[in-house]
Amino acid sequence: MSTLLPPDQSARDRIQTDLDSTLFVEAGAGSGKTTALVSRVVALVASGTVELAAIAAITFTEKAGAELRDRVRQVLQERAAAAATPHVEAERCRVALLQLDGAAIGTLHSFAQRILSEHPVEAQLPPRLEVLDEVSSGIAFDRRWARTLDELLADPALERTLLLLTAAGVDPTKLRSLAQAFDASWDLVADCVPAAAAEPPAVVDALPKVHAAIAELHALAEHCLDSSDFLMSQIEGIVEFDRRLAATADDDHDLMEVLIEHRPSFAAHNGRKQSWADDTKPAVQAAIKAVEAVVEEVRLGVLQACARHLGTAMRHHTLRSARERREAGKLEFHDLLVLARQVLRHPVQGPVVRRSLHHRYQRLLLDEFQDTDPIQIELAVRIAALDPTTANAERWADVEVDAGRLFVVGDPKQSIYRFRRADISTFLEAKDHFGAPAGGPVELTANFRTVEPIIHWVNTTFNVAMYATEGELYDKGLEEYFGQKPPVRKPGFPSI
Repeated sequence: MSTLLPPDQSARDRIQTDLDSTLFVEAGAGSGKTTALVSRVVALVASGTVELAAIAAITFTEKAGAELRDRVRQVLQERAAAAATPHVEAERCRVALLQLDGAAIGTLHSFAQRILSEHPVEAQLPPRLEVLDEVSSGIAFDRRWARTLDELLADPALERTLLLLTAAGVDPTKLRSLAQAFDASWDLVADCVPAAAAEPPAVVDALPKVHAAIAELHALAEHCLDSSDFLMSQIEGIVEFDRRLAATADDDHDLMEVLIEHRPSFAAHNGRKQSWADDTKPAVQAAIKAVEAVVEEVRLGVLQACARHLGTAMRHHTLRSARERREAGKLEFHDLLVLARQVLRHPVQGPVVRRSLHHRYQRLLLDEFQDTDPIQIELAVRIAALDPTTANAERWADVEVDAGRLFVVGDPKQSIYRFRRADISTFLEAKDHFGAPAGGPVELTANFRTVEPIIHWVNTTFNVAMYATEGELYDKGLEEYFGQKPPVRKPGFPSI
């Protein structure tokens, strides 16, 4: 009795047999990504290429990691017990079963924790690490934020900045949201937020341009033939706003309140053409828009300066907290990733650690690659490097990978991009980088989860609905994955 093989069987065979090549696998929903990953793990073990203890299989969630471990166990047991399995292969599977409980099969964070636990001295960590779960991390953040807020409010260098933000109507609770964002990506804060920033400029110094723009508008009022015209009423409101600014002297807090709370309406009023001599109505409308632009420029300029000044202060508190967690050995999930990357890139300790991990983990398999932090690919590449002692290039793409050591599988259509810093550009770059040397990415296209009519409907519907606006990086991905240029955006359809 013949068995009907899926149309992508050659790709599935390659995953199990081409064990000496670095493969990038693109696998759609229901195509059996986990099965393919398990088949490669078992093939590596059964063939004697590596033992299970030398394999790291990294997936997205703890649930997925547990499922992957169970699937590997099941297949190894079946392979070891099958009468058709050669004795030497069966023995290798039995050895792998003994190694399974200690194998590096799990989440990216658990793998990063392994790296740090195996090299605490090089990572400048205490010998005993504690990893806080999400609840404990939340409680710890609340305590840090209470301390940080007290220190920010007590800092005389920030008094004027905070008063300006308050006058501008900034919700104080937003400061906590900013602190959370800084905390969640403190490595980017260290790289992107400057260590120092000047205090916001005096608001009064920015007002001459506002007064000048309003004076130009006011000069046009002499062309009005009907004082009851809507445009004339609007000019009068803007001139009154100018008088209020002038009367407020040079107090920054009061000036910001006037700019925000007493800001006149700049909405476009048609007025009547016949109410304006010499056809000056268009000039009046343009002058009103010019005043609006200048007022907005002043407002945003002050607020951006406040944000930069406050950001540098919060940078200090954020990095201090990260340093304290490191010194205490009480790490949060993102700390694991950043510190693992830091030790791999360290100019002195990095070569030692990379060489040790290169020997320890001879095969790295990355599952659900579309969903994880870009730090994942950097860790994997530096461990799997052809020469780990020199794998210290600034960009991971500049590190040459030892053939066969890396196996990546993912599906860009299933990702919620930006979740946990996932980014389609990382996926596409890795696809181009690793797929080309192997003759292109390996594609699993058969769907075992549903039936053809549903697949056809989904492909047709989402080929229209899932697209990006013109000029975005996503266009490249969608054109590549859907086989055509994204259609012109229609109202009511979201972009991804």
